[in-house]
Amino acid sequence: MTTTAIRNATILAEAGEIVGDVLVVGDTVTSVGPRVTGSVDREIDGTGAIVTPGLVQTHVHLCQTAFSGLAEDLDVMQWLDRWIWPLEQLLTAGDLAVSARWGITEMLLSGTTTFLSMETAHHTDAAFEAAVELGARATIGKAIMDRREPGTDLIAESTKEAWTDLLRLTRTWHGAAEGRVRVAISPRAPSAATEQLWADALELAIRTDAVVHTHVNENRRQAEGVAAENDARDVRYLDRLGALTRRTVLAHGVWLDDDEVELLARSGATIAHCPSANLKLGSGIADIPRLLRRGVNVGVGTDGAACNNTLDARTEMRLAALLHRRRGDAAVVSSADALRMATRNGARALGLGPRYGTLRPGAVADVAVFDAPQFVPGTGERAVDHLTFSGSAMRARTVLVGGAVVVDEFDLVRAQAPAIRREGAALRSELRTRLASGISPSRSASPSIAPTRG
Repeated sequence: MTTTAIRNATILAEAGEIVGDVLVVGDTVTSVGPRVTGSVDREIDGTGAIVTPGLVQTHVHLCQTAFSGLAEDLDVMQWLDRWIWPLEQLLTAGDLAVSARWGITEMLLSGTTTFLSMETAHHTDAAFEAAVELGARATIGKAIMDRREPGTDLIAESTKEAWTDLLRLTRTWHGAAEGRVRVAISPRAPSAATEQLWADALELAIRTDAVVHTHVNENRRQAEGVAAENDARDVRYLDRLGALTRRTVLAHGVWLDDDEVELLARSGATIAHCPSANLKLGSGIADIPRLLRRGVNVGVGTDGAACNNTLDARTEMRLAALLHRRRGDAAVVSSADALRMATRNGARALGLGPRYGTLRPGAVADVAVFDAPQFVPGTGERAVDHLTFSGSAMRARTVLVGGAVVVDEFDLVRAQAPAIRREGAALRSELRTRLASGISPSRSASPSIAPTRG
């Protein structure tokens, strides 16, 4: 097994903030603390760096990376109807591969090792292929959409088509790449899937120990429309379906009422806090302090680049720690709380177990080494504050997933980031042209860039 030592770093370990070394043997952290003696296969100089567990994002849309900058100054319902849903329908398998590779590249280069992504209704294999190729830890689901969601024109496929594709994806990808990639059960919204498909999908989730991933109460108008049509708000409707468990991840939760918060607290479900996307789309600000007080598990996510323009989880950490101080309590969500949301809470949400989202002996070696030029150890400054608040002044120098180095000296190991970005930008330009001209490629069109398995 390969042995790797990260030397002389400031480490945000489970036991607290310490200065020393991290030793990785194979895919496992075996030592965190004073200098590790003996020879190793690889040494990483951690001088001037802050070492953290790899960041975990609980809500992204890889298929939307190539939509970044195309849909601006719209609320979420207009954004979906005018741009996002039409653009998703234009995507070929090759397009989705380009978009997914671009999204994963940006996440890895900013310290995210693990993510939960909801794709569109078709070509989900391309997202799995990209995660395997680039070395990320990924839980990915196709958007299940066999029913029109209230207030939108969103409907993608028949119940039979959706179910058949979900079963095929589960057989193909759940537990692939030595368990590094898994399938999520992902109805796009509580009302976007028929009750029969929900029932079948939930049974599949139980049988395969899969995460259930959907959106709830993102926009006030949407939340009210759902409540009127279903005679229940989003979370109550999910409870009626039997869909609220510890393996359920609900994106946004901006407009939750008190009863819904209680249901979340009792069920153990997770809210994926996406503050940048919620602000950009004018959706509001989720009441995270209320959720934390009730013991609800809260993770963070960048959502899609189409409603964020970045996939850097530290941006969400910063906002999560700052937004809720507007009412006068400067410690209501601390930098340590924000880091916990982006590591341990995220790992719990994805059902990964206690060896993930932490740095301690025995933990899985998902690790990020952040260059921290403004941080001076031993002066009383806290590394967690620098990590959360210093923004672009810190970059991920090295990233490990399961002990394998996937980012080295600020660059991808398994692919060329500049080429991936160029392909993504070219696709974005092409999609704008296609949408304007009404061109809609067949879903079975040959991929323009074939995904690579590896």
